[in-house]
Amino acid sequence: MPRMDMNDPQEVGARFGAMILGGELSEGPPDPDSPLGRLRAWSDEHGSDRLTPDHVRAAIEGRPLPPPA
Repeated sequence: MPRMDMNDPQEVGARFGAMILGGELSEGPPDPDSPLGRLRAWSDEHGSDRLTPDHVRAAIEGRPLPPPA
């Protein structure tokens, strides 16, 4: 992770918020095995306009993503 600019209050706040919520900020693509990485791969193949709340729920729960409707 790149060094944080302590003089940028927006960056400090964003990184602190991510830390409190158990996440991290990244400038690269998400890990392909993470929920976000799985959703991005699915949307690259089928289109982001076809993602539904069921897809997001399945990704968070670690289940296979439903086929496109």
